[in-house]
Amino acid sequence: MNKGLTVSLCMIVKNEEDYIASCIQSVKHLVQEIVVVDTGSTDRTKEVAAQSGARVFTFPWGDDFAAARNYSLDQATGDWILVLDADEILAPVTQGEFARLLDAPGVEGYFVKIRSYLGNGKGIAEDQVVRLFRNKPAYRFAGAIHEQVAGAIKKHNAGGGLACSDLLIHHFGYLDRHLQSKNKHQRNICVIKKALDDKPGDPFLLYSLGIEHLQCGEIKKGIEQLEKALASMRGNEGYFRDLLLTLCLGLFRTGQKGRLKFMLDGALSMLPADPDLHLVKGLLALRDSNYHSAIEELRYALTMGVQILPPHHIHALLGDACNLLGLYAKAEEEYFNALLLAPHMLYPLTQILGLKQRGQGRLQWQELSRFAPPSTIKSLYKELWKTGEYPLAMVLALLIPVGQTDHKNCPEVTETCREYQLMVEKYLANRPGQETLCNYLLTGASEMLLYASAVQRNLECELFSFVRGLLKLASSTLELLVMWLCPPWSPAFN
Repeated sequence: MNKGLTVSLCMIVKNEEDYIASCIQSVKHLVQEIVVVDTGSTDRTKEVAAQSGARVFTFPWGDDFAAARNYSLDQATGDWILVLDADEILAPVTQGEFARLLDAPGVEGYFVKIRSYLGNGKGIAEDQVVRLFRNKPAYRFAGAIHEQVAGAIKKHNAGGGLACSDLLIHHFGYLDRHLQSKNKHQRNICVIKKALDDKPGDPFLLYSLGIEHLQCGEIKKGIEQLEKALASMRGNEGYFRDLLLTLCLGLFRTGQKGRLKFMLDGALSMLPADPDLHLVKGLLALRDSNYHSAIEELRYALTMGVQILPPHHIHALLGDACNLLGLYAKAEEEYFNALLLAPHMLYPLTQILGLKQRGQGRLQWQELSRFAPPSTIKSLYKELWKTGEYPLAMVLALLIPVGQTDHKNCPEVTETCREYQLMVEKYLANRPGQETLCNYLLTGASEMLLYASAVQRNLECELFSFVRGLLKLASSTLELLVMWLCPPWSPAFN
């Protein structure tokens, strides 16, 4: 790194003792100074920050994030400022890569991608925010909440000065456990309402208030604030598209089809190529049983790079639309594509099995077994067994021997057959009235274990192939399990 350029990490914190050390550690090799401004912690945050090498300051909280943020900038002595929150970490970057950003001529600040993990961690939202910029007195944050510095930088550089970077920040503050422990939504709502007292009708504040209500489950209140914001907007605001999309999603969640159709028509007239808006239109068509239109909209959204749902979810929705339309081969293909992209999301698998239950499945068991490696399938069936999904767990267990046509994974196949036999014994132990089925499954499980053991020991027989015998028996048992023990599966939108 250019030794003439120094970087100050600036943070504002409150009760972040569990996170702040990891945050600082992720950038310690890149910065020469760490400024931490505490706004009223009652835990060990200040102590942990100091132990991590920070200069710690105190600033009285006044429901204004920008004021606290700017106070941290006032304490910084570096040539550049890097802004992080305690519940964030910077993705790995080398000193050389970082130095090239600082040395770039004509750049006053950089947009950085923020990847926020939502709910239980499976959901993701991404945004571009200026977090790295030169330390100049004119560059200060504005906004009591969702504070931004980009406006100040552009104002003092004739609308320019900013560039995009490849830096990535992982943000964990929207995980359920973090939101519950910090009560962030209610805190933010209080901050926004106080700011609205000074700026009544401010569209960005109303938009921010709507978002907070939506994120804490108050959907109707969120929609109300978003509609108030929209009425005051000109259409050239940077968050205009996000507001339209969020409002459409809120109307979809509350089942307000008439208002949603009106809003979508208006939004798409202004943003005709927006894939996320087309996705919402596809979801509405699916809910209205307009499956041809749903397929068209969902395919467009998938092709153009939809952001609000991952690709595997779109493939599953396409599978549902095709399934309900009677296009069973296409439905099976879409479900399998979804399964390949996200093996742990088992809804597509159950729909493939549902097609088999109705005599419409064409995918062979060996083909289906290739949706994930045996180790992944094994972890899945173990977890399903723990949660009481016994028939589906047994189906997954049998996909392992079905998928092995050579001798490479024989110990694993033998172990799986042994575990499958134990599952059958436990599941069928107390099922009176199904003695014939029980006896068949128990006999088949013992025979599969015998074949697998023979294959593992490299036993050969001129008149009989143990590998083919194992495959045939496992396949026929799968058919029996799916038809007689598994619940009937049908599309969620049915």
